[in-house]
Amino acid sequence: METIDIMQKTIDYIEENLKAEITAEELAELSGFSVYHFYHLFGSYIGIPVLAYITKRRLMHAIYEARSGKKLLAISLEYGFNTHSGFFKAFKREFGCSPKKYLKLTSAKKPVPINLKAEGKFMLTQTQIRQILSNWDIDVKGEIGTMYVVGGAVKSETTWSIGEDYILKTGKDFAGLRTHLSVTNALSAEGIIDGSPFKTKNNEDFLTLDDRYYILFNRIEGRYLLPEERYNDNRVETANKYGEAIGKLHKVLLNQEENIEVNDYDMYKTVIEWAMPETKSLMEQWGCPLPEEFYNNYLENFKELCSKLPKQIIHRDPNPSNILFNNGQVSGFVDFEISRRYVRLFDPCYCATGILSEADRVEEGFEKWPEILNGIIEGYDNICNLTKEEKEAIPYVIYSIQMIFIAYLADKGNEKDVAMFNRKMLLWMWENRDKCFN
Repeated sequence: METIDIMQKTIDYIEENLKAEITAEELAELSGFSVYHFYHLFGSYIGIPVLAYITKRRLMHAIYEARSGKKLLAISLEYGFNTHSGFFKAFKREFGCSPKKYLKLTSAKKPVPINLKAEGKFMLTQTQIRQILSNWDIDVKGEIGTMYVVGGAVKSETTWSIGEDYILKTGKDFAGLRTHLSVTNALSAEGIIDGSPFKTKNNEDFLTLDDRYYILFNRIEGRYLLPEERYNDNRVETANKYGEAIGKLHKVLLNQEENIEVNDYDMYKTVIEWAMPETKSLMEQWGCPLPEEFYNNYLENFKELCSKLPKQIIHRDPNPSNILFNNGQVSGFVDFEISRRYVRLFDPCYCATGILSEADRVEEGFEKWPEILNGIIEGYDNICNLTKEEKEAIPYVIYSIQMIFIAYLADKGNEKDVAMFNRKMLLWMWENRDKCFN
């Protein structure tokens, strides 16, 4: 049975037992995976953590039942909420308003069981997008265009440019959306330009239709650089600007930590318990295994180093397409959905690996990349003063990023080619480690 079928079986089980107690351990046993691996797979396929998904489905069913006039207190108890207050808080956290207001703004429809294979084909026509945009008081000037993710390598089916002024985005991860709004509000408080949401006609940050959100962002002036612009003769200067911009962003995020709600993650544990064994297995399957020396070197040197690395709230996805330039300077960052408290070194290293992912699109890209990496690190160090341990950890953080990326994308069908290229990147970095990390 394919992994997607196992995940489908799991969510079908959840749907049938929403009024009963459901534990992650029970679901992991049903799926045949370890609890940790199950948590990761579920998040990868569904888009949100398993417990958040269960809560969301319970809320959706409860509000549908409330439409018929049944008392919310009775419904909330049936779906496992100990108090009406607990239900109210969970609902408002998920949907951005009270149950009563939600029922006034939208018609609560009977929740349709999720079909993972069908969900993977989510698309909107131009007519549907324009109909959705009628919920905002805007005059759409120009075309509705395509957006790209993963450093410009993958076409997005959930994000569109709306003329020259806006970006429309849809998704189901309301928790990630709340993280983004929390971060952008904090950045705005510091006077930092960010992609803040444009209010709907009902003065809401986003629109909820069925079980999806739709949010319209003000477009930040600028654009992401093309590969040839990152690898040209000014590549070191440009790399410095990337690093300094990430450093300045980190200083603002650190100053606003008390006002931002994010999850705390252990990068080393993620790699050791999931990404490394998954990457090792995949690379053996693909006929390009890394030598045991690579894994031994990582295990021997990084555990103690990682425990000493400063952690804070970071962007977590500062790939080159999420960092905009205007008139030769960084003008802003976009997409904070997966911001979290993490090793801060992750961000400048992730930016560097995102640029390396485009190396085959320019002449001598791989050969030029070490200068770009050093430029980003130097720029970041100018702002945030890297510790001795951070400087020693740079190759291991980058190896971690590559293993996480390979393991995450390998099961994602249309993105498998990206995973394969990241495998090529990891091999090249290990074989040229003296040149890359001198």
